[in-house]
Amino acid sequence: MASLDKGRDRAGPPLPRVTATTESVPLLFAAGRRALLRGNTDEARRWLTRAQSLASRRTAEPLRARLAFELGCVLLDDGGTEAAESVIAWAESFSRSPSSDILHLRALIADRRGERTDAIAFYRQAIAKARTALSPLSRVLELRNLAETLAHESPAEALTMYRHALETLEAHDLDPRLAPALHNGFAYAAICAANLDLAESELAAASRDALRLRIPLMHAYALYNRSIVAELRDRMDDASAAIVQAREVSESATLRDLVTWCWIREAWIALKRKDRPAADGAAASARKLSGQSHGEALSTLDAMFTLVDGGHLDAAKLFGDLAQRYLDRSDFVIAVALLLWRSVAYRKANALKGAKAAAREACALRKRGPVRVSPSWWAGEIVDAARADGGAQCADNLLPTTVGILDAARAMVEVSGDEIRVAGAPLRPDVWQRRSGARVLRRLFALLVAAHPRGVSRDQLTDELWPESEGDKAVRNLYAATKDLRRVLASAPGVQLVARSGGYALDIGTNVSIAARARGL
Repeated sequence: MASLDKGRDRAGPPLPRVTATTESVPLLFAAGRRALLRGNTDEARRWLTRAQSLASRRTAEPLRARLAFELGCVLLDDGGTEAAESVIAWAESFSRSPSSDILHLRALIADRRGERTDAIAFYRQAIAKARTALSPLSRVLELRNLAETLAHESPAEALTMYRHALETLEAHDLDPRLAPALHNGFAYAAICAANLDLAESELAAASRDALRLRIPLMHAYALYNRSIVAELRDRMDDASAAIVQAREVSESATLRDLVTWCWIREAWIALKRKDRPAADGAAASARKLSGQSHGEALSTLDAMFTLVDGGHLDAAKLFGDLAQRYLDRSDFVIAVALLLWRSVAYRKANALKGAKAAAREACALRKRGPVRVSPSWWAGEIVDAARADGGAQCADNLLPTTVGILDAARAMVEVSGDEIRVAGAPLRPDVWQRRSGARVLRRLFALLVAAHPRGVSRDQLTDELWPESEGDKAVRNLYAATKDLRRVLASAPGVQLVARSGGYALDIGTNVSIAARARGL
């Protein structure tokens, strides 16, 4: 059994033939585990059920609990939460104190039923009792499943759990075929934390291990997640190429569910590339293959199409309804994105009250969890909506992106010192004329340009701009000046002022170039 947990279903010690005279609970369980490792779930179910029939109070508790977990998972994958519950009832008939593996199975059942809060609680209890499990493999699986559940709500905690799961896998020399899934999950949590460099590193590891171990599902997932990273970096050609490759790998391995998700993502990327025929075609392909799990994503695509086609109020209603569905299962990340899309739709309909209400609802949700980005439906319009309609600091720390589905191609912007040129022409002098004064605004902008990509602290800015003013007055002046500068930068697409770490910085789009001398290089 230890050999099987290390993934050595062929290279380990040979498994004795199970006969009427040799069968035992350990041997039958091992036969079931070997069948699972080889992908023979029907055979695994038969062996594990036979082992269950022979188990008794004399059977070691860790083995009995692990047997219940493996059999319960097989039944759960067959779609039977009630059947999996019956296995738990059987296991608990021998012991009133649930073991780590039984708690883990309870968590999986709760997850399947959409009872997310209960699932998280059971996962945490299972991890706390992992020392009672038959093998450290249980801890790895429990950490992975809890991290997957927490990736949206608490990406920092999910990253810690994925890292610990990988370290445990390596320390105990456990099944290396789990590594690509852990790297993929690690990368997805990094995306949710807006740490795209870490995500790219983990996806490289996932692809490398998946190809070496010949696991096409994990290679396809790595390509899928790579498409998300490229999209969030505004590299739409790379995003499109990665998702097409993910779909082709999925099709060759007959991974129908993942093929459908790839078509949905292809439709979204086509919208951002302003290729409506391609978006329509990809959405139609997704619908032909879709199942119940794809319904909300396809409905969101419909809402996007409605928005692009000018049905702004209808789109606002669709986004609101969809956001509520995600809120009902505590998925704040997707809900935030959809509420911001609702704000965009209302503003396009010139319903400004609705736009502000939707954006502020989204920003209130951000306070319940560290939402910096959504892996789905993220675009330039919703970052702008948070900034314009969400109130003070609503857009702070949101991952910036310039590409949207409603924007036209952005003009090239050149920045040099305090000068901004859009499509070759400098901003008109009257654009700089604000209450704070054009001279102050140009000096403030030049300081931020010189520091880019770093920020400048509030204290440094007030000292530079108002050296003779008292502290409180200088802070008020700075607040007014930043407000005015944001209005100026509305005329420079791709150049935005953001608050960062007790100061301010410029957020620069891919259409913007800054002269080297302007950065003080």
